[in-house]
Amino acid sequence: MTRYLGWIDSLNEFIGKAVSWLFLALTASVVVDLTMRYFVGRTTVWAYDINYMIYGTQFMLAGAYTMKYNAHVRVDVLYMKFSPRGRAVLEVIFYICIMFPLCFFLFSSCWSDFVRACSAREISIVTSWHPPVYHYKGVMPVTYALLILQSIVLFIRNIAIIWKGSGK
Repeated sequence: MTRYLGWIDSLNEFIGKAVSWLFLALTASVVVDLTMRYFVGRTTVWAYDINYMIYGTQFMLAGAYTMKYNAHVRVDVLYMKFSPRGRAVLEVIFYICIMFPLCFFLFSSCWSDFVRACSAREISIVTSWHPPVYHYKGVMPVTYALLILQSIVLFIRNIAIIWKGSGK
């Protein structure tokens, strides 16, 4: 069992670090667009679409990586007053009542949207460039699948803390 948990951690570690490199592409895109605007006097037709797709991909795919390190923003005023076992109980309740149902619903919804977008070969109507967006919509179900997997890992680890009675 621990082998599988480690595999999911490694997968999210790899994806989190890989998408961090997209910041270079995003920076390059912004620099090119700003340079064109400054020297030529007009912006590129592709920069807006490329930038939101790169940033959105980074933001979404880094979610499970962030969850792995417990780095999401949360209000810890009451949470930190609990013992490690009490925190684990709260986490288990959270995963059962909120995280799993929400992620499964969002995965299902995004998967349906992705399939529709692929079959229609959907394009962006935001700019005059009209790039395809069905590949971008494929990032969303992948995101929720990764969040579900990382949630399962954390859920199992919290169950272990409850049974053992001690925390990390």
